[in-house]
Amino acid sequence: MPHIFRFLLGVIGLLVFTGVARAQNTAGYGDWQLHLPTNRPLRLADAGDRVYVATENAFYFLDKKLNTTQVLSRRDGLNDVGVAALAYDSVTRQTVVAYRNGNIDILQPNGRVRNLNAILRKTISGSKNINQVSIAGDKVYVSTSFGQVVVDLIKFEISDTYSNIGPGGAVVNVFDAAQANDDLFLATSVGLLRGRLASNLLDYRNWTRYQPVPLSADPTAPPIYTAVAASGGEVYAAVGGTGSAVYKFTPSSPSGWQAVPGTSTAQFRGLRASSVGLLIIDDAAGVRRLDRNGVVTTVVPPTPATYLSDAMRSRDGSYYVANYQLGLQRIRPNSGQAPELFVANGPETSLAFSVLADARTNKVNVFTGGYSERYNPLGLRAGFYEFANGQWTNFTPAALPGGTNFPDLQSPSRGTRTPDGTLYVGANGGGLLEWKGPGQFRRFVEGSPSGSPLINTFNISDRVEITDLAADATGKVWVVNRHLKAPNSGLFLFDPAANTWQTIPWVSGLETLDRIALDDNGYAWVSVSRKTDGSSLNGSVIGLFAVDPTGTNPPRLFSTASGLPDNQIYELAKDRRGYIWAATIKGVAVFNDPSGPFQSTAGFTLPNVTRGEGTGFPALFSEAVRTLAVDGGDRKWFGTDNGLWLFSPDADEALLHFTTANSPLPSNRIVDVKVNDKTGEVWVATDAGVVAYRGAASVTEGAPQCAAVFPNPVRPDFTGQVGITGVANNALVKITDVAGHLVYATKANGGTITWNLTNPEGQRVRSGIYLVLSSDADGKNSCVSKVAVLSK
Repeated sequence: MPHIFRFLLGVIGLLVFTGVARAQNTAGYGDWQLHLPTNRPLRLADAGDRVYVATENAFYFLDKKLNTTQVLSRRDGLNDVGVAALAYDSVTRQTVVAYRNGNIDILQPNGRVRNLNAILRKTISGSKNINQVSIAGDKVYVSTSFGQVVVDLIKFEISDTYSNIGPGGAVVNVFDAAQANDDLFLATSVGLLRGRLASNLLDYRNWTRYQPVPLSADPTAPPIYTAVAASGGEVYAAVGGTGSAVYKFTPSSPSGWQAVPGTSTAQFRGLRASSVGLLIIDDAAGVRRLDRNGVVTTVVPPTPATYLSDAMRSRDGSYYVANYQLGLQRIRPNSGQAPELFVANGPETSLAFSVLADARTNKVNVFTGGYSERYNPLGLRAGFYEFANGQWTNFTPAALPGGTNFPDLQSPSRGTRTPDGTLYVGANGGGLLEWKGPGQFRRFVEGSPSGSPLINTFNISDRVEITDLAADATGKVWVVNRHLKAPNSGLFLFDPAANTWQTIPWVSGLETLDRIALDDNGYAWVSVSRKTDGSSLNGSVIGLFAVDPTGTNPPRLFSTASGLPDNQIYELAKDRRGYIWAATIKGVAVFNDPSGPFQSTAGFTLPNVTRGEGTGFPALFSEAVRTLAVDGGDRKWFGTDNGLWLFSPDADEALLHFTTANSPLPSNRIVDVKVNDKTGEVWVATDAGVVAYRGAASVTEGAPQCAAVFPNPVRPDFTGQVGITGVANNALVKITDVAGHLVYATKANGGTITWNLTNPEGQRVRSGIYLVLSSDADGKNSCVSKVAVLSK
């Protein structure tokens, strides 16, 4: 036995480095990775060695010692997305994370996450937004749009809810809370409220209302009482608008509050207690400190063209500042050092109109777009983002200013890559971009460069609409140019090597095209632009065309008369068998005649669900399917307004359905989905940002090498799925122990299989080395790999 144990340790030693390196860039199988922007910070919490940062789209922490950042999500035990407020309790060392929808997580020092979803589940007539959280003693004061919620930080339960505490028992919007001297102070929509904790605060008559300055007469104006804090035994409130100032609670004053001289500003962002006094965060003055003697001192001066949304002082005397435009800053006063900037790597914004996942280069591009449902350009000039080697690079006017490194490109909407890796970007208004890197690009519009056949829309010279494009195996690029100028064609084939263009001869409808897919016969399938009611526009045709670029066959039109469920088409895609799939406003359809569109009179058919949810009906027939993708196992991913679906290869069974309720999707409205065939990752663009799901299907290019296993070794606390990639496509795979006993057998999804670490009896396998044996259907391309499993 000792020699077997030494062998096991040796194998583990060889595998540890590989496992760690891969884990840095890719989620585990069946897991998610969020790719949301981490700039635009809103709230901070100092948790000792960490600074937690809530941004508009993401949540991450800065490790103060290592100066590294880590984005947090459901993968780390969180229960929601969209953090609205943060607070840290130094006594229990717990961090309270409150989400915009009312959900609350409490991060404990042992790594456990406790969830309190009572507010989320609460049924009320109005909104239930969380505005702020603060901690005093063992209580968390959650300020919400429907009142004040008190959470017991020891019992992990809601102890009180004060809603109808306004004049006459009206519901108030609470923006902030502070406790001092056995009193609870609230900054609300009706003024400043004070209640004795020893009294029945459920009764509005036990609250005293103060209005040192009158509320704004304009109901659309922002709340005038924005923040309240207790510092050094004193209570302060920030009052914006007329009478702008920080007010100190002074019971002897006629109004109960007195303005602190020198604190007026245009807009307050918050008040924070610190060991050196009250910190005042505002737009004009940056961060000021109000000491116990009433002296106001600027500790963090403002930065031009930016504003600070939050700030706090750390125990070492440095200040952490949430600069909305720049990111998280660390400022060391009187050190002579420039501010340090920390931004977790990510795309510049959450804009995501489409995704390109290229297996050859292993790069993913996100294009910000876009245009409206009916093709009106939105005029955005936000560029595009690229994910490679675990890092995002932003190709945007902000990241590459000046115009020589990056073009002034309106609405970059879709992309494709030629076999040599060159990226082509279609812009809905900005024409066609050939991109090889900063400063290495060409832009094609009407008549420029010379020979460009592209046509503008409505005779607006800078509105050249490229709605889609696709590269073929020879490196030629199909370009779809929607211009509405019949009888001119809007379908072109560009040859970069020869720098020449081919125009597909016009037939009615080729001036109003939208999406494109290429089949295995060299034909292009192109959809006609969607119309408001699915009818024709100016007499043009509706549906989609199959186009032969050689001209041997005239374009063939498909419509509802040819089996489509609707003529309004969102996307086209070719599957692993060469079938053409159409995503429409009323479900999906497939052309599955292998003889092709010109050798057959067959039309599209509707896949019927025969197993599981939806049995007896066409797949997603009641949904607008806005996007589709095919993975390495020929399974179909469909994006709808109600989440993301995975269907079997024939779409006759729904295998998975992801929504915001059971996944980290930031929104249920899916605008694009694409699969990286190299890694099996499913990239999902929503109207609130991009996430990636580690799917269990990939494509093995060329002769398969020995399969790669991840994770390897498998730690005792691992509860996910082990993935084996690089096997022959659709291989037969068996997993055995070293004695040859069969543990698991399956067929690969493309070039990948997953294993849940159980034996045929459903029990987790014991510690040991397991052999992964694979071969293709003919018994060739065999491979043997090892996986080390450690059990408790």
